[in-house]
Amino acid sequence: MLAGLVLAAGRGKRMRSDLPKVLHPLLGWPLLEYPLRLAAEIGSVPPTVVIGHGRDLIQERFAGRAHWAVQEEQLGTGHAAHVGIEALLSRLSAEGVRSGDLHVLVINGDLPLLRPATLEAMVARHQETNADLTALTCSKADPTGFGRLVRDSSGGQGQGRIVAIVEEPDTDETTRQIREVNVGTYIFRASSFIRFYREIGTENRQGELYLTDVVVAAARGGARVETFEVQDESETAQVNSHREMARAAALLRERIVGDLLDAGVAVDDPASTFVESGARIEPGARLLPFTVIRSGVVIESGCEVGPFSHLRPGTVLKRGVVIGNFVEIKNSTLGEDTKAQHLSYVGDGDVGRRVNLGAGTIFANYDGKVKSRSVVRDGAFIGCGTILVAPVKVGEAAVTGAGAVVLRGRDVADGGAVGGVPARPIRRREDPQSGGGRAES
Repeated sequence: MLAGLVLAAGRGKRMRSDLPKVLHPLLGWPLLEYPLRLAAEIGSVPPTVVIGHGRDLIQERFAGRAHWAVQEEQLGTGHAAHVGIEALLSRLSAEGVRSGDLHVLVINGDLPLLRPATLEAMVARHQETNADLTALTCSKADPTGFGRLVRDSSGGQGQGRIVAIVEEPDTDETTRQIREVNVGTYIFRASSFIRFYREIGTENRQGELYLTDVVVAAARGGARVETFEVQDESETAQVNSHREMARAAALLRERIVGDLLDAGVAVDDPASTFVESGARIEPGARLLPFTVIRSGVVIESGCEVGPFSHLRPGTVLKRGVVIGNFVEIKNSTLGEDTKAQHLSYVGDGDVGRRVNLGAGTIFANYDGKVKSRSVVRDGAFIGCGTILVAPVKVGEAAVTGAGAVVLRGRDVADGGAVGGVPARPIRRREDPQSGGGRAES
């Protein structure tokens, strides 16, 4: 049995924030979301998260997503893993799972870029070799900040037995030159972890129980210790500060846009296109420069978005929608072939098919206390500068004149036309869908 364990108890002092580090947002998701999803995907039982600082906020944000183990005192990563593994064993023992049968995938909560395929290959190596412990490693161009792997010469080519993992604060001039580093991700046989955890101490500059010391104790104690090397160095990007968060965001954004291109989404300028994790964009869509697409947005095939558009959470664009310059959409659905091409805000709206939202259209969704929805039915023509004061409905094939202010509750009937401030019924002279869009009083 394989269980995922995420270490997320640290305060994250270098973030200089009261918010727990793992709740800081990274491209639309809290930092913890990334390793938690990995642990859930790879493990055969629901993951466990070790928490300490800010535990109430973390549990509230991820309610129902994991089991929790509390590290009351921050005594180091080894102690955190011990707290988590003991909690796992206690919970699973009722199901007859013994410590020798349980293997635990331990992931640091500040590693957001690890790919599922990497961990799947790591798990396969661990199982094929019947290892007691497998550690994820990487040869980095700049290993600063990571624990260095010190090996003996028994294996040749740098593949000898691990004799030490030296954390950054404890390095000397020699160990600082080592490029192979410990990534902070392991698979332990639970019984082996418990055995070798008892052998470690706090003889280091931090005075903490290091998880890396458990690895070294296992290697020295005759356990079967394997390593698996990450080939793509970007997967090992840690987040301990806002600077590192920005670097991870840049790497992640490049990956997201690259995956979209490979899937058949046209992205005119990847360097100026911002797409968050959790956005879903179908092949055949096109993104123009300086678009910002937030987590949870859905864009169907045939849509065109941008330039300078902002799609916020809850936005759904049906097939063939066109969103243009300086248009912001939030928590709204736009039906097939609808267009909003210039300088508009659509907030909390349900917009039908083949609707034209003229330049300067505003969905006034907030009255200072409550956010309400506006509905625009199929084929409606919303004139330039129209303000829809929610809650309000504009009927099928209805028209609003330029500059109209349609007040809350003053719905426009199917086929009707309104204009003025406040908007009142007017007589239509010409069908706007045939090219005119004019009305008269």
